[in-house]
Amino acid sequence: MCNRTWSFMIFTLAFIVEANTQSVGILQQVSEDKQNIIETIALYNADQRAAVLEASTHPEVLVRMGNIRANTESSFKEKLSDVPEEDQKKIFNVTRYPDLMNAISSHREERSHDEMKVLLENFPEEIHEDAAFVNNNYFDLLLDVNQLYRQAEQDFQKMLAAYPNDISQTYVALSKLPEIVSLLSSNLDLIVLLGDEYQQRPKELTAELDSLNIVVAEARAKDLAAWKKELEENPEARKEYEQSANDFADNQTYDDEAYTDDVYAGAKSDNHVKEVYVHHVWNYYPYWFGSPWWYGYECWAPYPWWYHWGFYYGPYNSMVIWGFPSEFYMYWYFWYDPHMYYYPHYTDHIIHHYYGPRHMGSTIQPVYRQWEDQHKRELPDHWFKDDASRVDRIKEYGKFKMDYENTIRNKTDKSPTQREYLEKNSKRYPTLKPILKERPVPTETKPNLPRDYNPGQTKQPEPYPTREYKPYKDKPASQKQPQQQPPRDSAPSGKEQQKAPPRDIPPSPKGKDNTSPPPSQPRKD
Repeated sequence: MCNRTWSFMIFTLAFIVEANTQSVGILQQVSEDKQNIIETIALYNADQRAAVLEASTHPEVLVRMGNIRANTESSFKEKLSDVPEEDQKKIFNVTRYPDLMNAISSHREERSHDEMKVLLENFPEEIHEDAAFVNNNYFDLLLDVNQLYRQAEQDFQKMLAAYPNDISQTYVALSKLPEIVSLLSSNLDLIVLLGDEYQQRPKELTAELDSLNIVVAEARAKDLAAWKKELEENPEARKEYEQSANDFADNQTYDDEAYTDDVYAGAKSDNHVKEVYVHHVWNYYPYWFGSPWWYGYECWAPYPWWYHWGFYYGPYNSMVIWGFPSEFYMYWYFWYDPHMYYYPHYTDHIIHHYYGPRHMGSTIQPVYRQWEDQHKRELPDHWFKDDASRVDRIKEYGKFKMDYENTIRNKTDKSPTQREYLEKNSKRYPTLKPILKERPVPTETKPNLPRDYNPGQTKQPEPYPTREYKPYKDKPASQKQPQQQPPRDSAPSGKEQQKAPPRDIPPSPKGKDNTSPPPSQPRKD
């Protein structure tokens, strides 16, 4: 009996070794950037992970869905091109409820107040005001928009008719989750690999993602605990984090009545309040119309400001950190240079966290890594080292970028390059001066231009728009802030900041906090 037991154990061990030599974990087959995507997929619930694996066996469907979306989105934007921005938001908001949009459009003319009141009883209160407004002011336009949506759905169903029923049902379910579809479509090379692995070893890959779900969730919890602890030990960084978050909310017009959070109103009270946690179902913007362009980055639902911040205000006006800032917020933060000057302690906190214990699942890593990779050549080699003077270096770098932008904005003749400006003013920026020796001036080579090249036909870049700054004081009593005169070195005004990075900045890599619904949300009882 003992010999039989040992024989079985040896056979099992040999089988495991052989299996491990024949297949390598999916994370080991992709680059670090793509590993973040795998981690994001692993964090989906079991049904969503299964749907992703099934969908990955037919990645061409994603391409065809992208084609339908491109045509529909283009027509949708064209129809809204002459509509004021605030009204565009209301129309876009109504499209989050296709059944409501179809019900309003089924009438020959705009519905009366009483008819709309009865119709809206079956829909969440959050959409009532916008739906009534669109019915009264843009009824004919809504007919066209509804027709666009229905046509896209018909084209989608017609395309799926050529596929097995299980694949068809999988993609129908995923089409209601635009964040996931967008993530998969933006990483087709990875999805092809995932599909091939799934076809060869479906049980093993499913088990691997199940295990990874636990590992990533635990790693994220450790990462978040470290993030909180570092902020508690750094009150200056914590204060700047709060200021930047309010600045972000102001910039993204979350004080608009149509976009205030209906679950947690946000009025900050000094009185103790009992917190009640509720479940909130998010209605996404339709995949066929694309993500709203006013966000600057893909954002498939009008999440409340505290979701992007990663904290909310709890009892006694306390700052309760429940998660990491969203990728949307992180891109907004890093692709606007004055943030380095106005929030140097918080920027240093982010860099310190990035170079700390490396865990999975954080939005900090992919966004900051991308920023660092694109700015390494304009910063000295020692700039990122973790020492006591990094806060000063960060602030000086932000001032340098602001000064340079002001210089080229006001120049009437040939504007200097960034390096030329630094060479001329190196004494003003001593921590950046070493780069002049560390980075020799690259040798410029003239491109081979065609014989009929005419530089006069080249469209010249638009000048930088004028930016002004206003102070952001301590925690406000409400979201709406009174207008104040901007002192010289005050924090930037959210209303006047750019909402998207320059065109040469690559699009946001998918995968992070925004790819799954937010957790239960607190509100005041």
